[in-house]
Amino acid sequence: MGKIVSIVDDEPDIVTLFHDALVGIGGVIIFTFTDPISALEHFQENQHAYVLVISDYRMPGLNGMELLRKIKDMNKLVRTILTTGFDIDDDIFHKYIKQKIINGFVQKPVRIYDLIKEVDTQLHDYEIQKVYPSQ
Repeated sequence: MGKIVSIVDDEPDIVTLFHDALVGIGGVIIFTFTDPISALEHFQENQHAYVLVISDYRMPGLNGMELLRKIKDMNKLVRTILTTGFDIDDDIFHKYIKQKIINGFVQKPVRIYDLIKEVDTQLHDYEIQKVYPSQ
């Protein structure tokens, strides 16, 4: 299996939009989930193939920040992007940024160019940290 990028959002239209925007990136396989629990289960089974998880913040069952924390607990190398349409002024959010549990942030509504740019940055950073793990 190739390198996995997953998109997790409880809004099917957002998942489809993000998938269509990112499907042209070479060398990655994109999985989409509208349920964060299913996304976490897939990650557990395939964690060493994952390079990036893009997650919405507000979702039923498991919010995006906790999903990304659980993912980082299993695989510190995987890159993460949190998205939301809401303002986040949360101590946990700032703590997770500082601890690099959240590697990138994209505010909704998302311009496709900004999403692609952030994904490209995170994929690049993933490759760099494989070469220089202490970074």
